[in-house]
Amino acid sequence: MTDTTAPASGSTADGTKRYDDTLAMNDIHAVLTSPSLTGAGGDALQAIAEILARTGRSPHPSRVITATVEDGPHGIPVACVESEGTVVTVGQDPSGPGIRIDVALRDADDEAALVIVVGDRVVHRACPASPWPVGHGDGGQS
Repeated sequence: MTDTTAPASGSTADGTKRYDDTLAMNDIHAVLTSPSLTGAGGDALQAIAEILARTGRSPHPSRVITATVEDGPHGIPVACVESEGTVVTVGQDPSGPGIRIDVALRDADDEAALVIVVGDRVVHRACPASPWPVGHGDGGQS
């Protein structure tokens, strides 16, 4: 990997070197055309994953996220964040002074990809969707 990865160029405000998208694309091109990695698919994928990690970018496509604030049904402002069918609403609990957060999911895949964190505590962790419907095999989820 170090044979095909160009050193970072340019610098940030604090004087450290920056690894930008152009350098990453050049490095990925070098990996894909490297004779030493021809036929070594796993090694090439590992090298590309390391390049992506150096850029600090996620290998997953970005979701379009919109946010609005409007009056809810009880006349209390409600914040609404929507991302491709998953909707999160945040507002005052109509039955008291607390905050109520509701999450409406588009489908089981969105639920499987959902991560909810309160402070530093993970309340719901993303998990792969099961190929089995609930009730199959060991009796479903518990």
